[in-house]
Amino acid sequence: MKKNVLICYISKYSGHFHAAEAIEKGLAEVWGDVNVKKIDALEYTNPILGKVINKAYLEVIKKKPQLWGEMYDNPSVMKKTAKAREALNRSNLTKIKKLFDEFSPDAVFCTQAFPCSMIADYKRAYGKKTLLVGVLTDYAPHSYWLFDEVDYYVMPSEETAKVFTERGVPGEKIKLYGIPIDPGIRIEKERDKIRENLNFSAEKPTILVMGGSQGLGSVEDVVGSLLQDTEHNYQLLVVSGTNKKLCSRLTKIARSEIGRNMRVFSYVENVDELMEISDVIITKAGGLTTAEALAKRLPILIVSPIPGHERMNTDFLVKNGAAIEISVFLDTHKILNELFDSEDRMKKMRACAEVLSKPNSAVDTAKLTRRDC
Repeated sequence: MKKNVLICYISKYSGHFHAAEAIEKGLAEVWGDVNVKKIDALEYTNPILGKVINKAYLEVIKKKPQLWGEMYDNPSVMKKTAKAREALNRSNLTKIKKLFDEFSPDAVFCTQAFPCSMIADYKRAYGKKTLLVGVLTDYAPHSYWLFDEVDYYVMPSEETAKVFTERGVPGEKIKLYGIPIDPGIRIEKERDKIRENLNFSAEKPTILVMGGSQGLGSVEDVVGSLLQDTEHNYQLLVVSGTNKKLCSRLTKIARSEIGRNMRVFSYVENVDELMEISDVIITKAGGLTTAEALAKRLPILIVSPIPGHERMNTDFLVKNGAAIEISVFLDTHKILNELFDSEDRMKKMRACAEVLSKPNSAVDTAKLTRRDC
């Protein structure tokens, strides 16, 4: 009999969604044939509220990122919002019950804390024993995840896990499998063919520049800095995500003489191919992007990390030798040049990335369903 597995995330254009997709592929590899239902938990339970929250979040991180950092895992904020969160979860119980009655999941994976809290409340209210797995997609644990009804927590590192154990989570509930990334990233791609399609040379350094799914951060400033460097003659792969205005401006540059070695992409599904032919990635510190880069053993240069979860991701990666943080965007080319001029440092960063990488994360996470379903 096929297993029914529910995967809950928040927002399609997010690391939470990509982690959900990765888990789905991991389940297919583990079971061969499985019924998977993926839902945007906010859109399913409160579509209007979901749009308001997503819009508010983007506005805050664009205009007042420091405010987000102050709110992130803030005990005072948690206390003040506790009753509102409890009321919201109670109001959602009917819809969650309908979902469970219709789909009857054997297991539920949540890649964001909000749906995890809803499913935990449902299990408590109705006495359900359905396997519930909380999957962290950053190196930034916070208390919004903590519920007795969660059977397992999938975590990216021992440091992250330590925070949860100190907050009372039993050690047997913690699985250090890493941030779930597409299992296909383990497969080495045909580099020559990818370069040929892009009209890129294997003899020139290739730099991948990304600003997350939303195309945020200082992508344009970074590109401007790199294009100043005519000596190294870098080949640039620039991903603008869903940011249409950024994509338009970058495309204009790519069509000019100065941008002849630059290729611009909007939202992409083949980031693993772009990483395959890259020597370095310059990016924000999103959990999924950095986890994929680690799996490809790419040295990471981090720009514009969002205070809160991305700040914590940055600190973790820099501390463990896999990343360098750039604080002055116009100096990006100088820092990059120093890295390429030091073969020893480049090797060390690749080695550190390999130590931190967990390319089997999605499959390992999916295997949890074999234990309790």
